[in-house]
Amino acid sequence: MRDRLVATGEVQDRSDGCRAAVRAFRPRRVLPASLAASLLTVAGAIVAAQVISARLGHPVLHPEITVRFLHTLTWSDPELMAAGGGLLLAGLSLVLAAVLPGRTGTAPLAGDDPRFITGLGRSSLRADLHCTALAVAGVHTATVRLRGRLRPRVEIRAVTDFHNAGNLGELVADAVRDRLEDLDPVRVPQVAVRVACRKS
Repeated sequence: MRDRLVATGEVQDRSDGCRAAVRAFRPRRVLPASLAASLLTVAGAIVAAQVISARLGHPVLHPEITVRFLHTLTWSDPELMAAGGGLLLAGLSLVLAAVLPGRTGTAPLAGDDPRFITGLGRSSLRADLHCTALAVAGVHTATVRLRGRLRPRVEIRAVTDFHNAGNLGELVADAVRDRLEDLDPVRVPQVAVRVACRKS
């Protein structure tokens, strides 16, 4: 019973560490947030200026002019429809930018302690897997690409001098999977290998 509790505690600590790593390296969406904040600031400043100036007796926007302008508009006016459509698209774009996951430059690595968070840059991970593929006997050159966000994927194109590649693709895939197991990323990518024979 005690061993079971200890094992459960280790699993809980590991899941906490993985969640903390994913949360720490999540993209911050700085550009959409800055744009939304700027638009809200400008709108708030206009409203505040109008309210304060009206209280002081010198409104920035005269109510008569505003009311007269609004009375000249109808819902079928092209200008009003275009402005409404533009605001709708801008709002949807900001919502999608906030909801959809962004592309992070760091792959979070799993850990047992949520206070100790580690990650590996995508370029460093690509370089590491490239060296791993080149270390397989028979591989002359290799190209490594990292694809996907929620479902990551490693695509490797290995070039060999052998006329018959045989099971070289499986050897490269096994070596890359072993290396990924050593690195222990939170989201383990699938590995796909294509082998091409070098033209003499």
